Amino acid sequence: MPFRILHLADLHLDRAFAGMGCQGDLARRRRLGLREALRRAGDAARSAGCDAVTVGGDLYEHERADLETGRFLAETFASWRPMRVLLAPGNHDPLLPDSLYARTEWPDNVHLFQTARLEPLVLADGLTLWGLAHLDPAWRGDPLDCAPVGGDGGVHLALFHGAEMGSRPDGKSVHGPFDAARIAERGFAAALSGHYHRRRLDPAARLVYPGSPEPLTFDEDGGRGPVLVTVDERGDVAYEPLALNAWWALTAACDLTGAGSFGSVLDRAVSAVRSAAASGPPERGMVRLELQGELAPEVTLDLPSIEVHAREAAGLASVQVRDGSEPALDLGAAAADPTARGMFTRQVLASLDAAAGDAEEQAVLADALRYGLQALGGVEVGLR
Repeated sequence: MPFRILHLADLHLDRAFAGMGCQGDLARRRRLGLREALRRAGDAARSAGCDAVTVGGDLYEHERADLETGRFLAETFASWRPMRVLLAPGNHDPLLPDSLYARTEWPDNVHLFQTARLEPLVLADGLTLWGLAHLDPAWRGDPLDCAPVGGDGGVHLALFHGAEMGSRPDGKSVHGPFDAARIAERGFAAALSGHYHRRRLDPAARLVYPGSPEPLTFDEDGGRGPVLVTVDERGDVAYEPLALNAWWALTAACDLTGAGSFGSVLDRAVSAVRSAAASGPPERGMVRLELQGELAPEVTLDLPSIEVHAREAAGLASVQVRDGSEPALDLGAAAADPTARGMFTRQVLASLDAAAGDAEEQAVLADALRYGLQALGGVEVGLR
């Protein structure tokens, strides 16, 4: 009989969601949504006839989780019997003396890996899972720094939280760094990992990142969440991604070039957000709107008003606006202006010429020219 595992990671229970601009009721809804995601994963595992659920770290966030979260997890995992639940703590939920892992009374179907080196757990005849735990939030050991396995002719899987260095996203923290090539070298048929929030199914590298079950930042679009891992009678490993997430998030662009009034800005913002809202149920959608293009300098942007107007017009849970637009300045006309505006323009342009070759100084002067012309034109630049 094939052995089936549902693998998930990076749930981040009790996350604040402040980075997505979530406060009050919306933040509570997002946190409850993470609990719902865990319940859906268990339902999917039962429906698929899974023998076990593996969790590759960052199940919760240590600095925010409390004992009630521990009771929720224990009760949820107990309800999944007879499926086994196999936990490999990560950098956000390290196995510290005061962690939920240490303080919670776990049901008998839960196995917690407790060392910083891979240790074996027999799942079935001829099938062994090797797991480890992060024992502190800054652990930088190599999860695959171990002796080769597989001399017994069985199938060996690895479960850990780590950063595959050949595919590390820009800016992603390095915890448990490893090289995917060492998965096969160490004799593992697959590495069930966590840490990267985008899904990666790479049979050639024998590597699985399921991605966070629900998007945790605006750049976490695309497929994500639990992966069904099947080990057949021949020892071959197959992967099936599941689409279980209820929330969605994305970044949309809004070109303001040519907009001559704030009303025109609002119309364009609403149009861009409504187009984005087609991606999923709007009441669980979160959009980051990036304003771009050249905008008439006399137009003052009121970002909070844009957020509220666009969110209500599209029926979304949240809209966050970032202003990357630039003022459309006619420097020739400004320099020819006989008023103080023209004198200011000529002086700054002369300073720019004198600063040729000094990129940092030129950047400072360019900002001074832009904001100075806006202020001299009666624009409230402090609101941008």
